Amino acid sequence: MACSNLTAGFTLDCNDSNGGVEKIFIANGPVESITESAGVVTAITVGGSALTPADFFEFEVPRQTSSFTETHTVSQENGTLFYDQALTAVFNKMEATKRNELLLMGQATNMVAVFKDNNGKYWSVGLERGAYMTSGTSTSGTAYGDSNGYEIVISGTEVEPSYEITSSIVEA
Repeated sequence: MACSNLTAGFTLDCNDSNGGVEKIFIANGPVESITESAGVVTAITVGGSALTPADFFEFEVPRQTSSFTETHTVSQENGTLFYDQALTAVFNKMEATKRNELLLMGQATNMVAVFKDNNGKYWSVGLERGAYMTSGTSTSGTAYGDSNGYEIVISGTEVEPSYEITSSIVEA
């Protein structure tokens, strides 16, 4: 197989981008197939059917608390390339309903995870190999102004970087 050649450079963009995660959408997996073109996914198939917004559970997160990090790992020595994805999500207020869903999330091994960033774009986590919860904390806080709630990390290890997801897959 021939190595890929570069196809374009980047110009300096305007200062109009925002960091952070606005919402998270999770469906049960595993993914059987995706329809993708130029890095944008327009359909996700699970259990023989295309996922629709009704298949996703929506998790809102407080402003400026949640993030996504993708680490590109290249080994010239071994001839390998992969992407470690980590979606960190914060949920305020410890309560039984959240505890119960986070327990199920921790037990799941093959979720379909999508997040909406603060630029209005949707991105995948572990789309082809499955997303899974790798860690989490519950904290009561100490002082009255401290956080009381949960912080979790949903991860994926993929052959390709995170895909942009068409919004109509997760939101009506």
